[in-house]
Amino acid sequence: MIVFKDKKDIQYAPETFSQNVPYRLMGAYGSLDFVDRNIRVLSVQFSKVGKKTYDAFPNLEWIVARSHGIDNVNLEECEKRGIGIVNTNPYAESTARWIQQHLAGDWRIGGSGIHFGTVGFVGYGAIAKNVKVPNKLVFNSKNTKEDLLKLAVNANTLVITIPQTKETKGIIGEAVLSVFFGKIISVGRWDIIDNKALLKNIERITHAYIDTLGETNQQELLDTGKVTYSKHTAWSTGFSYDEKYFHNLESIIKKCLNNTVDNPTLPRKKRRTLWD
Repeated sequence: MIVFKDKKDIQYAPETFSQNVPYRLMGAYGSLDFVDRNIRVLSVQFSKVGKKTYDAFPNLEWIVARSHGIDNVNLEECEKRGIGIVNTNPYAESTARWIQQHLAGDWRIGGSGIHFGTVGFVGYGAIAKNVKVPNKLVFNSKNTKEDLLKLAVNANTLVITIPQTKETKGIIGEAVLSVFFGKIISVGRWDIIDNKALLKNIERITHAYIDTLGETNQQELLDTGKVTYSKHTAWSTGFSYDEKYFHNLESIIKKCLNNTVDNPTLPRKKRRTLWD
């Protein structure tokens, strides 16, 4: 059995979706003061998922995140209980479209045609892979902080798509911003960029397009005229809850039920029982 938390998107689901994926909306339960042992998959869009939710569904195996970030999910509790997480990345193409629009200003005509600067991707998941550029450098979880500094020195534009975790909090800070010169395009969560360091090094930034901007020094940054804050709307660039969206969601949920998930964000661990 499947439970959906948040119904902003589910209200647009075609009839065939509910026939193929039998589910309940979280609202049907009322409060969380209950225990339902039949729920194996919980799908969430933006609401927080914490201990109370896990306690209500003790046999939960998978969380299907219908958003780009998973900072609304208590990962520590997930790992402790062996619950896997898979991200449907529904906004990868639309968010990449927003990034592409802001990269467009970097195109320029030269003697031998159109030229493009070097784009440094901080994070290279589904969103970044949908951004088309001829010259790129990539930093991901396999790289070191020294690799990130090297990328910052050699890139003309930083495109930040890396997920927010304990390790990535403030990763775009003084060390990176003091050696970088150029444009910043960020769709990462607010804690990834250190706003104090950005303000300190603002003269090195040609412009920063930031989708989620933290409150620290926010107004000072906006007052520089070098920061454009899109208030977390990048995902909606040409996006719609269409047939493709629900087909993808249905496919992933079925994989969760069959435990055949490819490349989960967090792998599921089989729980130990008295007979193990």
